[in-house]
Amino acid sequence: MVIIGEVRTSLLHTSLPLPGAAAADLLALRPGTQVRATSRPINRTLSPDTVTGVDCSLPSEPRTRSRGIGTVVTRAIVVGGMVAQASSRAELEWTDYRERKPWKYYSRRPGVIEVSGPVTTDQVLAGFQMPSRQPETLDLGSISQRMINHVQDRPQLDNLTALRTRPTSMRWTAVGVEDAVPAVRLHIEDATMRTVRVTVPPHLLEEAVGFCEDLALHDWLYTTLGHVIAQAERDMARDADPMKGLRAGLSLLVRLWMPGAHVSPELRPLWQGLEAVPGFSEPWQRQVDWIRDQVFMRSLAAVEELHH
Repeated sequence: MVIIGEVRTSLLHTSLPLPGAAAADLLALRPGTQVRATSRPINRTLSPDTVTGVDCSLPSEPRTRSRGIGTVVTRAIVVGGMVAQASSRAELEWTDYRERKPWKYYSRRPGVIEVSGPVTTDQVLAGFQMPSRQPETLDLGSISQRMINHVQDRPQLDNLTALRTRPTSMRWTAVGVEDAVPAVRLHIEDATMRTVRVTVPPHLLEEAVGFCEDLALHDWLYTTLGHVIAQAERDMARDADPMKGLRAGLSLLVRLWMPGAHVSPELRPLWQGLEAVPGFSEPWQRQVDWIRDQVFMRSLAAVEELHH
């Protein structure tokens, strides 16, 4: 069994964190469907799933003929009232026939894509995890981007942000293997693209979706805080005041750092390997300490200047 997915993560276009009720209203994207939310240990709100029909080639490496017909499910997520995610996913199911069935057949199976043609599971996994998407093949990133654009355009947002940030993409695959010990491999492709491969027992495949969303969130937080520091260093180099960005980074981002908090207990051990390579919490804390030191020293200098 194989699930593929892509998560887009960005700062929500709001000047202040949304309270829980406001986040739920923001993600009430389909009348008559329920928004899910949790407030502990931090606010996390999930929209109902939306379904997109697809009939296209699948990426593969080496490139070979294939056809995928079915549906992709997508949900929007707001974390801490400040971070927006759009997560698209589909389970791949190999079939022996190539004829397209009536649409109602596929609509009854949300999140399943039937694959036909001379293409193997390993070929699709390799193609899907290439950093550059193969032209004219399934594009989960575009589906996620449409969702995040829709959320960012909602009238509940004031379109003001305290930080200049860049969105990131995480393209992932989860493979179900009998008696497998859960394992994860993360690769940083460039400044904004990451690829992930997760191996789990089949009964944990659905839980792998939540793990990948959590990993995408914390990768974005780590990357964004690094950008805050880089901008502060540029400001200091030209004698500009970096305090606005530093304070915004502390107040908006640091409180959201809770790796594994919304992950199935059976998959939380995956974070242990990631903490070793490439490393998350220790370098994150070094970044936080640097920002706090800068804010403290500059605040102290400002107070001393007032007394002279």
